[in-house]
Amino acid sequence: MGIPSYAERMEHVSGSAVREILKLTQQPDMISFGGGLPSADSFPMEDLNTIINNLTENMTASMLQYGETEGYRPLREEVAKFMATKGVHTTADHVLITSGSQQGLDLVAKAFINKGDKIVVESPTYLAALQTFKMYQASFIEAPVDEEGVIPEELDCILRTEANVKLVYMIPSFQNPSGRTISAERRKALMQVIQKYDVVLIEDAPYEDLKYTDAQYPSMKSMDTTGQVLYFGSFSKTVAPGFRVGYSIAEEPILSKMIIGKQSCDLHVSIFSQMVMAEYLKRGLMPGHLKQINAEYANKRDLMLKTLDETMPKAVTWTHPEGGLFLWVELPEHMSTNNLFMKALEKKVAYVAGDSFYAAGEPHNAMRINFSNATSENIVRGVRALADVIRENM
Repeated sequence: MGIPSYAERMEHVSGSAVREILKLTQQPDMISFGGGLPSADSFPMEDLNTIINNLTENMTASMLQYGETEGYRPLREEVAKFMATKGVHTTADHVLITSGSQQGLDLVAKAFINKGDKIVVESPTYLAALQTFKMYQASFIEAPVDEEGVIPEELDCILRTEANVKLVYMIPSFQNPSGRTISAERRKALMQVIQKYDVVLIEDAPYEDLKYTDAQYPSMKSMDTTGQVLYFGSFSKTVAPGFRVGYSIAEEPILSKMIIGKQSCDLHVSIFSQMVMAEYLKRGLMPGHLKQINAEYANKRDLMLKTLDETMPKAVTWTHPEGGLFLWVELPEHMSTNNLFMKALEKKVAYVAGDSFYAAGEPHNAMRINFSNATSENIVRGVRALADVIRENM
């Protein structure tokens, strides 16, 4: 007896590059810039302890029972209030609580994508989104970008000439992996393009609240007058990833299909985690918490930028993000960050090679590095080690 053939959808799907790297970086002396982990110091432990103790001391059966697939209604109401502070006016009935924003990607793909359907993505883009969409056998079109993100005229051309484009996927604010942010004027122009076609725009915004500038960037969802924008948010990067609490905001036709998809997956997110997050938001703790962690992350970003400037060869360039968790580093074109990876590990530093973030698997001369999870000391040590590896192999 043997193993039967696997589903066709598994043929072109590989494991997450980040997850594989994390396995390699468990040694206590390894400096990892590879993951997108928030700093453990950023977790609001005292406030969460107070809330959790209060809930457990007053335990009720409802905390242990099954819940609505849509999510715990008090949390959905608090999310709607939270979104109003960003100019997105919605109600609890348009909010779906998900297991991180990552689950939203799976649910929307499940709702829309047939084999061969096309998804327009930024270049580069979030590697786990590519992994999820590949599972549903989607085809990708990489939209040309500049320093402000997707070029509206290029997106218009794609949507006008390509058949079977179902979704457009963007991370407008502090993009993973590039750190790039789409300007306010560019967002308006892109929305004008979207509204000309029968297509859904996924606005993936897990980093939107990690902002280190006073500049204002209106949500794409706030400009949505046709119900074509599906917004994904998460508390993983701002409060605690272990809770696995994210949310999707959409109009009824889309949301109802996602709810059906979630019912066949996990029924609902942990009720207890949702109750904790609902109370956290209800107590008005988020604004002060964001102010504190954003100041800390801004300092880490600045330190990494300063150290890059002091140590890297002149031929190496990098982005200067206004928020988020990542920098995008580009080496001379003849170099390969895949080839350098094991040499970097020998110096006890890790990163994610850039080809993982492209639907077509290019370029090979880029890397993504994370500044949120390392200590200040390790940021300096790790960047210096990377600079040595690059210089030795130029």
